[in-house]
Parts: sequence; structure tokens; C-alpha cells
Amino acid sequence: MVSLTFYGGVDEIAGNKVLLKDGDFRVFLDFGQSFTMGCDFFTGWLSPRAINGLGDYSEFGLLPKLKGLYAEEQLKFTNVPM
Repeated sequence: MVSLTFYGGVDEIAGNKVLLKDGDFRVFLDFGQSFTMGCDFFTGWLSPRAINGLGDYSEFGLLPKLKGLYAEEQLKFTNVPM
């Protein structure tokens, strides 16, 4: 059975993220950043640390916690399942 799960873009402008599942087959479609995403945490002079992988994004809830979506080395400092 085919299913769609929306992680962004609902009730907001931009930032459309959709997970398409059909049995064991999965495709995650990411159409960019929402206009409001990160405004509360990262503005101008403050930005995520590249050396921390996805740790800052994970800490502030700025990325979906989807198992198998991200490279394992990027998840070193996160609580996202590998």
C-alpha cells in the first residue's frame, strides 16, 4: 500500500518534505527550507557548526528523525536513529 507522510510545507510557505512509502521502498522528497525554519535559532551571525555534523539541527528539532535517511558519520552527535 502506498502512503505519503508530510514533514514540512503544511500550513507554511516552502519547506515541502514528503516521505513516499510503498512496501519496503521509500523515497524522501525535500524541496528546500521553509521560510520560518531556523529563525528562532540561527540568524545572521549564529549558524550551525559544520564540525558538529547534524548535531545542531537535531538538538533544535530542525530535521526529521527518520531512520536510514542521513549518513551515519553526520549523526555522531545526534539522537537520530541510524
